[in-house]
Amino acid sequence: MQITGIVVARTENFTVEGVSFYNFDWGKSSALKDCSHCWHPASTDSGARTTTTSGLFFDAATVPKRIQYEVPYRGIWFDKDGSLTGLGPNTWATKDFIHNRQPECT
Repeated sequence: MQITGIVVARTENFTVEGVSFYNFDWGKSSALKDCSHCWHPASTDSGARTTTTSGLFFDAATVPKRIQYEVPYRGIWFDKDGSLTGLGPNTWATKDFIHNRQPECT
């Protein structure tokens, strides 16, 4: 079973602010998922969308997976304050594609 806290929109510039996540530590659950309805065969969607986040809290004991990427796996997350990535303000998260594996990327 898979439970997701927030599935973000299939549109540009969706924002998630001031949300706390607890108890997503079973099955394929995740706190966040990108691209609502992109998985549907009739969506004909293959573009990336940027979601902006700030003020997020993830309970370390019960939220092992923060983001689940959905088909077509092209979500872009802009973390204004570092609360999503843990890498500081103005950082980004994307799917771990081989072309994203650069020395300056974590």
